[in-house]
Amino acid sequence: MKVGSQFFLVCGLAVFGVSLGIVPEYNQGSISIESKAMAQNVSDEDLKKYAQAAIEIENLRKTTYSNIEGIVGKSMGQMSCNQRQSFSQLPDNARNMAIEYCDQSETIVKNHGLSVNRFNQITQQVKQNPSLKQRLQSIIGQM
Repeated sequence: MKVGSQFFLVCGLAVFGVSLGIVPEYNQGSISIESKAMAQNVSDEDLKKYAQAAIEIENLRKTTYSNIEGIVGKSMGQMSCNQRQSFSQLPDNARNMAIEYCDQSETIVKNHGLSVNRFNQITQQVKQNPSLKQRLQSIIGQM
């Protein structure tokens, strides 16, 4: 799986989880991260950038889903940016909205000073490390 594809899947799961105060599980296949050592490497600054990006993406997701559901007339379920072929069933204008959402999500992460790879790493670390997850929730609570 390419890094960009991983980003879209992780990003979608992360923003959903962060908005609910939880982080969903995600298996990146061959990529392994040693969570305890890596968690020490997540600065408060990076965690704040991550939280800001995740919240902004979640707000964009809600708006995009609402607009697409208005076009197709039904609930969309989970939109997966790493499987853009799944958008082929959507009408052209809804498909364009979905693609734009995916592109904007990546831009949001970069605008908050994180690489896609770093965003994915933090997502995994938050999932695996309760202490880091608690730090993230504290940062979100202060926003």
